[in-house]
This record gives sequence, C-alpha cells and structure tokens, in this order.
Amino acid sequence: MAGFGLTRPGEPPPRVGVIDLGTNTVLCTVLFGEPRDARRLRIAEDLHFVTGLGRDRGEDGSLHPAGTARALRALRHVSRRLRELGVPPSAVRGAATAACREAPDGPALLAHIREQLGLPLHVVHGEREADLVALAQRHSFLEQEPLLVIDIGGGSTEIALTAGDEWRVSIPVGATKLSEALGPSPSVADTRALVTSHVASQALGPLPSTSTLVGVAGTVTSALQIADAHAVWDPTTLHGRVLRRVDIVALGERLLSMTPAARRSIAGLHPGRADALGPACFWLDALMDRLGHQQLLVSDRGVRFGLLFEAWPRAVVL
Repeated sequence: MAGFGLTRPGEPPPRVGVIDLGTNTVLCTVLFGEPRDARRLRIAEDLHFVTGLGRDRGEDGSLHPAGTARALRALRHVSRRLRELGVPPSAVRGAATAACREAPDGPALLAHIREQLGLPLHVVHGEREADLVALAQRHSFLEQEPLLVIDIGGGSTEIALTAGDEWRVSIPVGATKLSEALGPSPSVADTRALVTSHVASQALGPLPSTSTLVGVAGTVTSALQIADAHAVWDPTTLHGRVLRRVDIVALGERLLSMTPAARRSIAGLHPGRADALGPACFWLDALMDRLGHQQLLVSDRGVRFGLLFEAWPRAVVL
C-alpha cells in the first residue's frame, strides 16, 4: 500500500482541499489521507460560508460590492486554513459556478482570487458543473445506479442521469434567482406559477423507468436539517438520508406563511438561506413531479467532491 509521500497514479496526495465558489455560498472541504492507504480520505474540516455573492446584481449583471466583499472575506479564511492544515497549493482544486460565469466582472474577481489569495478558482460552465455533481454522486451511491441527480444552487440547477442514456442539463434557475424574482413575501400561488412555468420550458430526458433520485446542495440539506430540528449546521450528518416530496412541500408552505423575520429564527436554517428556501422547495417539488419521484437521497457532496474525484479517481472518501 502507498504510504505518505508515495502515491500511485490516480491516488490523492496526503492532504487535499476542494473549493466551490457558488452564487450564495463558499464551500471548502479539507481531507487527510490515511497513512496506510493513500486512497482513503477522511474529512478533516468542512468550511461553509453563506456570502450571497450573486444577490442584488447590477443592471448589467455585475456583482454587488457587498457580496463580493463577503465572498473575498470567506476565501481569505479558506486560504489561511489550507495553509494552517498543511495542504500544498498543488493539492487544491476549485470551481466557480453561476454567479461568476454570468457576471461581466466574474473573470476579474477570479483573477484577483488566484493572484492575491493563491486559490485556483476557475469558472465551470453548466454542463461541466452537472458532470462534476454527477461524478460525485456515482462515488457515493454507485450501487444504486441509474441515478437522477438534481443540484439546486443559488443561480442555476443542474440535472443529470448517470447511467444508460446519460444526459446533462443546466437550467439558469436557482434558489437565489427565484427569491429575488418573487420578493420577500410571495404567495404559494405565485410561487407555484413561477416554478411551473420554468419546469414546463425544459427538455428533460429520456427518463429511465427506474432510477434513484439524489438531491444535492443547500435546498435539500437545509430542508432535512430543519426536519431534524438541529440548531447546529452540520450537513455532513445528513448525507445519504431520505427526504420525501410531501415533506418538501409542507416545508415550503410553512416558510411562505411566515414573516421574513420569523424565517430567519428557525433552528437549523442559516439566515442567509431563509428567504430563498421556500421558493426552492416548490422548485424542487415541481422538478420531482416532472421526473416522477416521490422521495430522494440527500447528498452534501456536490461540485467540490466532483473536482476531487476528477483529479484523483482512485480516492475514497470515508
């Protein structure tokens, strides 16, 4: 077996870091390899920041200075922690998604991050984002293929089928965009009308007669966190759990019936997600209806884990 300092092709180095700069969050996972088997990685630290990078964009689509400042503050912390934890620059992978790929000033922001913070963040386009998310789920739920994967981000939604007639689609609709379109206190009727129109405009398929649906990212992890009434945000404990469509709808209705202030006080719900989660629940419900599923597996392993397995295909996350 390979020990520290000796790895085989496709095996990760002893310490790695993977970063996802999203429309609403900055995520970074640091993993340490086991001394007796370089393929086996354990999560040493999971950093999660709600920054709202893609909120309140200008008329030309440019990023708001406040969101940019919050994202840079989070990434400075990420850069510092990677150094403190002994992760070499060559063992860091990073991606930036919808906010940076859509904004005219996204490339300049990423150049600044690479030059000033030393973080190798580059835009991934929609279908590649879907590929990365699908790759991460195959490593998590391989025995349950074919998988239908839904990743609802802040600025876009990626859907992928991982086996048989494989296909990928990236939809420029996400939780943050829905929330901004609907305003702070939308009705259930208005929310359903908006998400139904978005789903109706999408070509999804072919759909397999049987498949396992996997939901990725903050909408599903937040929904399950609230159902468990856990005040401390820890999405890693939710990975692999089941979430039912009926419970997603009930949560969406509950959230839309509350005032913005009341939503921000819910245990387990980050205030930065409070206004977006209700519309996102109805968006997820509409997609599940279209895909023909009544429940899904919850996954916390999104784009950043796809980057990990793409770079080091022999890695195994414990």
